[in-house]
Amino acid sequence: MKPVVTSAPGKLVLLGEYAVLFGAPSMVAAVDRRAMVTLAQAPGGVFEVTAPDLAKEPAVFDFAKDGALEWRDETIGRRHFGLVEKVFEGLASTKKIVWNELPPFVATLDTRAFFEMREGEPAKIGLGSSAALTVALVSALETWAGADGTSGSNIERLQTMVDLHRHVQDGAGSGVDVAASLIGGVVRYRLGGDGMVAEMASVSLPEDLRMVFVWTGRSARTGDFLERLGIGLKDRPQEVEPVLDELGSVSTNGVAAVAAGNSAAFLEAVDEFWRVLDDLGGAISMPILADEHRALRSLAESVSVRYKPSGAGGGDLGVGFTTDETAALKMAERAAFEGYRVLDLQVSPVGVVQPD
Repeated sequence: MKPVVTSAPGKLVLLGEYAVLFGAPSMVAAVDRRAMVTLAQAPGGVFEVTAPDLAKEPAVFDFAKDGALEWRDETIGRRHFGLVEKVFEGLASTKKIVWNELPPFVATLDTRAFFEMREGEPAKIGLGSSAALTVALVSALETWAGADGTSGSNIERLQTMVDLHRHVQDGAGSGVDVAASLIGGVVRYRLGGDGMVAEMASVSLPEDLRMVFVWTGRSARTGDFLERLGIGLKDRPQEVEPVLDELGSVSTNGVAAVAAGNSAAFLEAVDEFWRVLDDLGGAISMPILADEHRALRSLAESVSVRYKPSGAGGGDLGVGFTTDETAALKMAERAAFEGYRVLDLQVSPVGVVQPD
């Protein structure tokens, strides 16, 4: 069989963190760091998966009669390729693919674009590598199996991908990162009250809006923040719920401002979003606005740039927004001078692709 090659972009959340989980509109950009998946016919007649950035050696697996994946060496397989196992489980439940009828393949997974070097070691940055890899891997597997993954509406296709990624993450996640990886460009995204995808649409950023992307140098685990949010909602709902409502209102206004091409109103929403994120961090006793983000915001304000974290906070990534090209350059220069990593990122106009 001819090799199958797919790639899917990472993401940066521009507005709507946390609020998106509770039905507010959010906005996410696909970025030009891509997860790559290659499936090639297995010369040895056995299934194999390898990942140069995750494991030093490949993992070999088989499919049982019931379609369940069985690792030849579980120590290697489950330690390094848990995402692969979860994707296979999730796809099996859709009944679109019969695994033990597939021609054996060697799968090569490459997410090296989602790492930056820190103190001589690679460190993963919060660009949605697991969502990008899930989208790329599912698309490759569907092609390999001859399954029509594009049938149904765009929202149905997205919902399928969101469900599969939630399975990878043990049920967690809004799916905003999946939307960016699948669709590309800048996406307005909203969940319904049932947690299902209610809205996704491509949007255009105002032509005068400039963005500066900065890595704090410290990774953060989104799951830790979502767990603390859940605890706060259970133990102190009277404190947490009003803050989430306000965060949703700010996100709604900011997304509407972008739709109207109103950069000034969007920049005001970014400032308001920072303020309410600070209130949320206090309500759940979690440092969403970590010291690095506070320092970067102070730096950004000194050159008239608006700033907020991208994602759950606690470190990782932040974005500066301005309509002044000179101010954007000054922020990038000063952030780099202070030891932060300014990332050369562009919005990726396309989502998952399979080059001919």
